[in-house]
Amino acid sequence: MNRGCALLLAFALSAGAAALAHTHLEQSTPADGSVLRSAPAEFVLHFSEPAQLTALAIEKEGGASQKLALPAGKPKAQIAVPLPALSPAHYVVSWRAMSADGHVVHGQVHFTLAQ
Repeated sequence: MNRGCALLLAFALSAGAAALAHTHLEQSTPADGSVLRSAPAEFVLHFSEPAQLTALAIEKEGGASQKLALPAGKPKAQIAVPLPALSPAHYVVSWRAMSADGHVVHGQVHFTLAQ
Protein backbone atom coordinates (compact mmCIF):
# COMPACT_ATOMS: atom_id res chain seq x y z
CA MET A 1 0.00 0.00 0.00
CA ASN A 2 1.44 3.38 -0.91
CA ARG A 3 1.71 6.26 1.58
CA GLY A 4 -1.26 8.18 0.10
CA CYS A 5 -3.61 5.21 0.46
CA ALA A 6 -2.40 4.59 4.00
CA LEU A 7 -3.08 8.21 4.98
CA LEU A 8 -6.52 8.11 3.38
CA LEU A 9 -7.37 4.88 5.22
CA ALA A 10 -6.17 6.31 8.55
CA PHE A 11 -8.27 9.45 8.02
CA ALA A 12 -11.38 7.43 7.13
CA LEU A 13 -11.02 5.24 10.20
CA SER A 14 -10.53 8.19 12.55
CA ALA A 15 -13.48 10.08 11.05
CA GLY A 16 -15.67 7.02 11.47
CA ALA A 17 -14.65 6.64 15.11
CA ALA A 18 -15.45 10.29 15.79
CA ALA A 19 -18.89 9.89 14.25
CA LEU A 20 -19.61 6.98 16.61
CA ALA A 21 -18.48 8.87 19.71
CA HIS A 22 -21.13 9.60 22.31
CA THR A 23 -21.44 12.18 25.04
CA HIS A 24 -19.04 11.60 27.90
CA LEU A 25 -18.23 13.31 31.16
CA GLU A 26 -15.11 15.42 30.69
CA GLN A 27 -14.87 16.86 34.20
CA SER A 28 -16.79 17.33 37.42
CA THR A 29 -16.58 19.75 40.32
CA PRO A 30 -15.76 18.39 42.83
CA ALA A 31 -13.39 16.21 40.82
CA ASP A 32 -13.42 12.45 41.14
CA GLY A 33 -11.12 11.40 43.99
CA SER A 34 -10.75 14.93 45.39
CA VAL A 35 -10.38 15.78 49.08
CA LEU A 36 -12.10 19.02 50.04
CA ARG A 37 -11.62 21.22 53.10
CA SER A 38 -14.99 22.95 52.76
CA ALA A 39 -18.36 21.66 51.63
CA PRO A 40 -19.26 22.46 48.02
CA ALA A 41 -22.52 24.34 47.44
CA GLU A 42 -23.11 22.64 44.09
CA PHE A 43 -22.10 19.69 41.95
CA VAL A 44 -21.10 20.55 38.37
CA LEU A 45 -20.89 18.13 35.45
CA HIS A 46 -19.04 19.10 32.25
CA PHE A 47 -20.05 16.92 29.29
CA SER A 48 -18.44 16.71 25.85
CA GLU A 49 -21.75 17.85 24.30
CA PRO A 50 -25.18 18.89 25.58
CA ALA A 51 -26.90 16.30 27.75
CA GLN A 52 -30.00 16.05 29.94
CA LEU A 53 -29.67 14.57 33.43
CA THR A 54 -32.17 11.78 34.01
CA ALA A 55 -31.03 10.68 37.48
CA LEU A 56 -28.78 12.14 40.17
CA ALA A 57 -28.16 11.03 43.75
CA ILE A 58 -25.59 11.52 46.50
CA GLU A 59 -24.67 8.93 49.09
CA LYS A 60 -22.68 9.45 52.26
CA GLU A 61 -20.49 6.48 53.18
CA GLY A 62 -22.57 4.20 55.36
CA GLY A 63 -25.74 6.21 54.69
CA ALA A 64 -28.72 6.07 52.41
CA SER A 65 -28.73 7.45 48.90
CA GLN A 66 -30.44 10.85 48.58
CA LYS A 67 -31.94 11.85 45.24
CA LEU A 68 -31.03 15.33 44.05
CA ALA A 69 -33.38 17.60 42.12
CA LEU A 70 -32.87 17.42 38.38
CA PRO A 71 -32.53 20.75 36.58
CA ALA A 72 -35.30 21.65 34.16
CA GLY A 73 -34.69 23.05 30.71
CA LYS A 74 -32.81 22.20 27.57
CA PRO A 75 -29.82 19.84 27.48
CA LYS A 76 -26.56 21.58 28.37
CA ALA A 77 -22.87 20.73 28.20
CA GLN A 78 -22.38 22.11 31.73
CA ILE A 79 -24.94 21.26 34.40
CA ALA A 80 -24.82 22.62 37.97
CA VAL A 81 -26.98 21.15 40.73
CA PRO A 82 -27.27 22.49 44.30
CA LEU A 83 -26.05 20.11 46.99
CA PRO A 84 -27.56 19.67 50.46
CA ALA A 85 -25.50 20.60 53.53
CA LEU A 86 -22.67 18.06 53.78
CA SER A 87 -20.73 16.94 56.86
CA PRO A 88 -17.22 15.46 56.78
CA ALA A 89 -17.34 12.01 55.14
CA HIS A 90 -16.69 10.14 51.91
CA TYR A 91 -19.39 10.76 49.26
CA VAL A 92 -20.43 9.17 45.98
CA VAL A 93 -22.50 11.09 43.44
CA SER A 94 -24.21 8.79 40.92
CA TRP A 95 -25.51 10.30 37.71
CA ARG A 96 -27.23 9.26 34.49
CA ALA A 97 -27.69 11.47 31.43
CA MET A 98 -29.07 11.25 27.92
CA SER A 99 -27.33 12.88 24.98
CA ALA A 100 -29.04 14.53 22.02
CA ASP A 101 -28.70 11.30 20.01
CA GLY A 102 -30.59 9.37 22.72
CA HIS A 103 -27.53 7.54 24.02
CA VAL A 104 -27.60 7.07 27.81
CA VAL A 105 -24.38 7.48 29.79
CA HIS A 106 -23.86 7.10 33.51
CA GLY A 107 -21.16 7.24 36.11
CA GLN A 108 -20.08 8.03 39.64
CA VAL A 109 -17.90 10.70 41.20
CA HIS A 110 -16.24 9.99 44.55
CA PHE A 111 -14.99 12.76 46.82
CA THR A 112 -14.14 13.25 50.48
CA LEU A 113 -15.05 16.18 52.68
CA ALA A 114 -12.27 16.32 55.29
CA GLN A 115 -12.67 17.67 58.80
